[in-house]
Amino acid sequence: MRINVFLAQQLGISRREADRLITGQAVIVQGKVAELGQQIDLDKDRVSVRGKPLRAQQHDVITIALYKPKGYVTTRLDPQKRKTVMSLLPKALKNLRPVGRLDYESEGLLLLSNDGNFIYKLTHPKYEKQKEYRLVFQKPVTKKLIERFGKGIRLEEGVAKADSVKQIEKNEIEVVIHQGWNRQLRRMAETCHYEVVKLIRTRVGNVQLDDLKPGDWRYIKGG
Repeated sequence: MRINVFLAQQLGISRREADRLITGQAVIVQGKVAELGQQIDLDKDRVSVRGKPLRAQQHDVITIALYKPKGYVTTRLDPQKRKTVMSLLPKALKNLRPVGRLDYESEGLLLLSNDGNFIYKLTHPKYEKQKEYRLVFQKPVTKKLIERFGKGIRLEEGVAKADSVKQIEKNEIEVVIHQGWNRQLRRMAETCHYEVVKLIRTRVGNVQLDDLKPGDWRYIKGG
């Protein structure tokens, strides 16, 4: 098994995070510093992370869908002492890790998991996993706004473009994107002189928000 896959599974982290541990020389295999791409034998090789032995353990893979309310941060701990999404979960699920982010002012579907491979596939840009949102504005939607979201809007990182966009209500649109830049949709709207008064994520990959209410969660199948 590749060392980063092993670390992701046992630590509940993404493969990218596992690779950072390896490049930071925090991982030792059989007394030697691990290398990226290294294969290990689970029956023979001794692995340690920052001096702590890591033994192969079978653990139940758990993934949940949570409706993150507005006013919660998507992190396990917050230095500013704001409410975190972890406070919404029972003690048995406190070991789960958020899959990606949803900003403080936004709400809707957030996935949490202890499956490092699942987290990696949903967050790495190369997999281009789609996310669907509902945006409510302070003024009516125009044809020009929809066209700009569809054609692309230049931001700091490059051209932000919706995979699809359609009007739902007078002041509301549904947008699908696979890019995941910080506050991307809000900044796209601001560039078009629109203020987002409500932003709800309704889908991540093939997982739908469905009938979850703010603060509620349900188990889902990972992968």
